[in-house]
Amino acid sequence: MWAAFLLSPLLSFAWAQATHTVQPGETLFRIAQRYGTTVEALQALNGLQDPRRLRVGQVLRIEGAVPALRRLEPAPPPLRALTWSRETPQGRLAVVRLEAPVEISGWVRFLGRDHPIQHNRALLPIPAMQPPGVYPAELELEGGRLRLELRVVAGSFGRLVLWLPPERRALLLPERLRAERERVIAACDHSRPQLWQGPFRRPVSSNRITDPFGTRRSYDQGRTFTYHEGLDYGVPEGTPVYAPAPGVVGLAERLPVRGGAVVLDHGSGVCSGFWHLSRIVVTPGQRVRAGDLLGYSGNTGLSSGPHLHFELRVGGVPTDPAPWFLSVP
Repeated sequence: MWAAFLLSPLLSFAWAQATHTVQPGETLFRIAQRYGTTVEALQALNGLQDPRRLRVGQVLRIEGAVPALRRLEPAPPPLRALTWSRETPQGRLAVVRLEAPVEISGWVRFLGRDHPIQHNRALLPIPAMQPPGVYPAELELEGGRLRLELRVVAGSFGRLVLWLPPERRALLLPERLRAERERVIAACDHSRPQLWQGPFRRPVSSNRITDPFGTRRSYDQGRTFTYHEGLDYGVPEGTPVYAPAPGVVGLAERLPVRGGAVVLDHGSGVCSGFWHLSRIVVTPGQRVRAGDLLGYSGNTGLSSGPHLHFELRVGGVPTDPAPWFLSVP
């Protein structure tokens, strides 16, 4: 679901939202004034019988209401329209798109992170464990700021308890997990320009998914749950693993938890990861094309059997890779 505003190139924006969450002390009249609309319009849009009966936390629709605009000096970039994902499931990607005749630079601050605007769009990853609710996102451009609201809705995830041999359970030490995660994230250069065009390819020839993204997991009989950060392909050891899109190898080495590991940097803050490989055939800094061989699947690191773990991170946050096989933002 998408929300949109059309903007005059001579005007900038103060506040404009697809929804508004009622705060303590607010009235419908005050909310209508804020968005440049009327009480009657908000009543009709939200099916409100009595405009005096608002509750704190109530979410009001604002579509169709005219956003409050103000002139700024100097004039802002020639932004014609703005669209954004209004509702996004946990673990998926919200996208903010700007329509303009030129490339516009700026940032979107969301969930404590700054996401750059590249190619007139910003990719906003929703963590798989992010509680459902409405969250603010602040769009910052030269000449103005705009506050949006994005709704996170619950995903549909299963639960899984995994059994590991004793010698591999030692890999679950929190400090070891944290250090390796930081190394993986650091292998991605978030300033690199976008290298891909079109949907990503699957990294192996098999379509057999043995564990999807987001599964709530436990390695210790249910006492501690985390979640699955990618897709597991149930393939025999030695299965060729290919690059899903053009990229630069950011990491290619054996890691304690992820085993034989390769990280590909695809630009725009998007990186893919390939874990538990038995053999790696690429080196850091190497440029690869979609379909180039990266290595072979295996059963190394924190693994309970031969398979390929494939993941996709945006801005360092794991997101569901499956939609990228159909289309890209």
